Amino acid sequence: MRKHTVFIQGIAMTILLSLSACSNSPAFQFFQVHGVAEPVISLNGTWKFSMDPPEAFWENETDFAQWSDIQVPGECQMQGFSIRHDQPYVYKREFSIPGDFTGKHVFLVFHGVYSYARVWVNGEFIREHYGGFTKWDCDISDHIIPGEKALLTVEIVDRIDDISYASGYAKHQIGGILRDVELGALPGLHFSKFYFETELDGACRDAELKVFYALSNASDANVSLELFDADQRSMAESVRENIPQEGQISLDVEDPLKWDAEHPHLYTLVTTLSDGDETLLSRTDKVGFRKVAVVGNSLLVNGRPVKLRGANRHDIHPLLGRMTTPELDREDVLLAKEANMNFIRTSHYPPSESFLRYCDQYGLYVEDETAVCFVHTHRSDNYSGTGTSQDDPRFTGRYLSQLEEMVDNHRNHPSVIIWSIGNENQFGINFLRSYQWIKGTDLTRPVIYSYPGRVPDSLGIYDILSIHYPSWRGDREQYGIYTRGFEYATMPALFDEWAHVACYNKPTLRADPNVRNFWGQSLDSMWTNLFEADGGLGGAIWCMIDETFMLPDTLDGFRDWWGWKEGVLDFEGPCVGYGEWGIIDTWRRKKPEFWGTKKAYSPARILVKSIRDPEPGEELHVPVHNRFDHTNFNELKITWSYKGRSSRLLSREQYTGG
Repeated sequence: MRKHTVFIQGIAMTILLSLSACSNSPAFQFFQVHGVAEPVISLNGTWKFSMDPPEAFWENETDFAQWSDIQVPGECQMQGFSIRHDQPYVYKREFSIPGDFTGKHVFLVFHGVYSYARVWVNGEFIREHYGGFTKWDCDISDHIIPGEKALLTVEIVDRIDDISYASGYAKHQIGGILRDVELGALPGLHFSKFYFETELDGACRDAELKVFYALSNASDANVSLELFDADQRSMAESVRENIPQEGQISLDVEDPLKWDAEHPHLYTLVTTLSDGDETLLSRTDKVGFRKVAVVGNSLLVNGRPVKLRGANRHDIHPLLGRMTTPELDREDVLLAKEANMNFIRTSHYPPSESFLRYCDQYGLYVEDETAVCFVHTHRSDNYSGTGTSQDDPRFTGRYLSQLEEMVDNHRNHPSVIIWSIGNENQFGINFLRSYQWIKGTDLTRPVIYSYPGRVPDSLGIYDILSIHYPSWRGDREQYGIYTRGFEYATMPALFDEWAHVACYNKPTLRADPNVRNFWGQSLDSMWTNLFEADGGLGGAIWCMIDETFMLPDTLDGFRDWWGWKEGVLDFEGPCVGYGEWGIIDTWRRKKPEFWGTKKAYSPARILVKSIRDPEPGEELHVPVHNRFDHTNFNELKITWSYKGRSSRLLSREQYTGG
């Protein structure tokens, strides 16, 4: 425990404490390709769409001029197209290939298409893809002519057997191109793999930046790396000539500023790839120096134990559906920070790239979860028979491919400190293989799995214990695993669903609105008790944002093939979802629970509720509990106000503990 006593001469006061945020530029990745003016081009916008496409719809001769308009990215149903499970529908888009793409590797990037897609370019089949929330690409170099137009066709099926259960979860078919689509160009010789790891010494002072790469083909290429701090000063550099096709390059960095959720320091890595004297490409990445380790029943970041106070987050907007935008991503990160959170669980699928960039920039720890949910557990009757994939070899490729895409695309983000291999599933061989794949790929982060009590004792497929919905005292038994007082002996226990916001007990809420205030008091007790618990890592509120979708009232099929009413759900008409379970609503307006969260999660806790008027010259003692992980009180701005007067506190502080 860290307690601090503040001494002030002569006045009583109210203390306001705020941690000054580090000033870092956004961590957007940027490519430059020699001879190409714009190497990445957005294909977002208005596409053509048909729910009843003709035969051979992929051919260039198909007349699609009279097809309906649809916006990309976006859900189909939110735009008035009442798609059904397992019935394909088709998007088309004509686009121009810039002339300076000549001789380049040309590709399409889909950031998220739910849930099964097939792609054609100029009538030629390119590939298929399973999984709705990960980034994947298509090499179209042999199917286009730079300087001319090309025709892109995408067939999509919202499969009822998708391992994410995302449409069942949303109470309507969320199928469509949910995230960005891009056209890109790279030189023939480029990085086919590029990721980095930061290794800190035993004192967590000096660092080694390890850059792992693979080239698209064997060549006598040269590569240069240079690391810059926030003031654009060069910190380290390395130039290598005639590098092998695959390898590692390291930079030693003396005492870099470390990244944590309270100090999100970011550096800029500029990497240039050349062939002889010709520069082929350069890329800019943001680097956060930090080390994550499980030691006993603690999770350490940069050698210090952390406690995670957070919430679960979905991509959602009342009119856009299960999608997001960079603006919404940023707003959600800033709202989480304002509510004194340091942690987000990305339930129940990987987030967008922009969300993680903002988590890097502003400082949030992230549990990054693959899109596997309710396998053989809580799926509704309408999806009976679709959720038993845990031991089915026909589904193994789906589990592993989307997991690989999540890890490969997100591993450079310092905010991601935990990989999750699914939510509330029945254990099976496909989860074992998922864990084994991660451990063969990335040893810098722990893995979590829910429900761990369903995993045989002989198979350890998790490094952190996931327990959902403990009592306010921290007692919970879940499939044979127990916590008492939030404590667990052999590994950190993360209650990555807890403190469910009251939303199902509507009659009680109408009769006694104080239930909402009592929820905040309960959260305060939970967090206070967990903070002192040995082995208690933290908790994530269910949920951050309300789960309500305002579908068009003209949409066919309500309560026929979408919008089934079941259990405690009490929606009427085309506004569907699990309900108002967030601390903010879908418009991002703060609810009473937001303020309860902000108070309960405060990392600086004043331990008295009232202070008597002091006598002139008398010292005033205000005990304060420091519940930060990496911050001393001398980093805070402390102000007082009393009877219309206010000022910044410049007094001495006494520290009575580490």
